[in-house]
Amino acid sequence: MDNRKMVTNWLKECDEQGILPWEYDFKKEVFIQKSWSPSFNKNPVKRILEKDSNFYGNPVCETEDSMLMQAVYHILWGTYSKNVIGEDKGDCDADVMNSFWTIFRNFANSKFKDFFESAHNICPGVSFPNKGIFSTKDEKSRKLLLAYNKYGVKEGDSWITLILKNYDNVFLSLNNTYLKKSAMFSHTLGNFTLTPKGFNLKHNDGNNTWSKALLNLKKLDWAKNKYLGCTSWKEYCKKFYMDDYEKEYAYATTEDSQDKFLQKINTAIEQRGKLMTKRLCDELGLTDLFFYKEIN
Repeated sequence: MDNRKMVTNWLKECDEQGILPWEYDFKKEVFIQKSWSPSFNKNPVKRILEKDSNFYGNPVCETEDSMLMQAVYHILWGTYSKNVIGEDKGDCDADVMNSFWTIFRNFANSKFKDFFESAHNICPGVSFPNKGIFSTKDEKSRKLLLAYNKYGVKEGDSWITLILKNYDNVFLSLNNTYLKKSAMFSHTLGNFTLTPKGFNLKHNDGNNTWSKALLNLKKLDWAKNKYLGCTSWKEYCKKFYMDDYEKEYAYATTEDSQDKFLQKINTAIEQRGKLMTKRLCDELGLTDLFFYKEIN
């Protein structure tokens, strides 16, 4: 595919429409929108929850593996991911660095303890909310259905569906400015990267932050294997714009720590996205576009 043409056209469209490329939602690249298809929700938190509940249908691929993002990878780093279609597959994975679901789960658990108290009492040791389905398959499942019946839950609903049903009353605090921004940045340029093939399966357990993932990457034998053309972990961090993640941090799990944590993550994604945008513009000779001037 013509990577330069594809990315050039995208950046020019962003320029014409007043869109900052580092805020562009790559979900637009993986859902086939027909005239009768539901429009993307303007609320970014609802949009992700609706995506995860298949409200928009099935994506053609993961956002990080979209054709546009594959073109970006190739211009920036000279390779595609292993899931590219119709091109030579790269010896690497495309990865989402900061999982919004994990961020959301911790935020919801800290802000709505009373709502999830019944679930924790019925299923001690299980994290809520999760992506499980309400059912009648066993006694605990039936108890959960009964406990949340007053919130309109039905057999076959997921916890995501339950939250969406009660979003505008019980869950109004999800309209937190920083959480909405985190949702907005979840599927953007600065939250996608490439990693050695198979690595994302090892680190993606729902608890690891990207800083922890980087520390795990540090343990690899870069000098021997030259992953992604890098002979050292430091070279990888520099080449893939990882400066903001080299110092380890943990997910926020308390109510008081959420805003500060979200600000940190949002800033890191935004700054990395800007650096990637600048590099693309420099490579493609597009330094006259309006957003180029906004990159520090």
